[in-house]
Amino acid sequence: MTRTVLVSLFVVSTLAACKKQPPEPAPADVEPVAALAVKMSTEQAVAKLQEQFARVHFDFDSSALNAETKAALSANADILQRHPRLSVEVQGHADERGTTDYNLALGQKRAAAVQAYLAALGVGGARVTTVSYGEEAPLERSNDEVAWSKNRRCEFRILVGEAGIEGTTR
Repeated sequence: MTRTVLVSLFVVSTLAACKKQPPEPAPADVEPVAALAVKMSTEQAVAKLQEQFARVHFDFDSSALNAETKAALSANADILQRHPRLSVEVQGHADERGTTDYNLALGQKRAAAVQAYLAALGVGGARVTTVSYGEEAPLERSNDEVAWSKNRRCEFRILVGEAGIEGTTR
């Protein structure tokens, strides 16, 4: 009988020592993706992603991507790679100088340059479409270099599935 009690105590103590420790809770500022998806509607999730997307700017009469633009586009590509259901419309813009036709063509060249760079970073071509607004949708209506530099840009409209839920960069 003593032997049975000793074996039982040994088994119980061994099992107690092997008991799994509860997992450490996640930091308060990090929510699991699944929990976030449950709490947020698709529109809210897109709005949150839209806040993270960077608008990019260009030099005068140029569609060339500079180092700052490439860094912003790399961050945007990372977001798209983490969310494969998303696609974007790249919207090319120009300042008011030049003819309407010229500015539409320049806006398209800027959007195409962004699209090509995103493709080089691994974002599939079917997920990135382009459109040009030329000078028709300025951020700033002033007639000075500060306003013009803000208007020479590409913005992103995030699209989800076929529903077309969207947001535009700020």
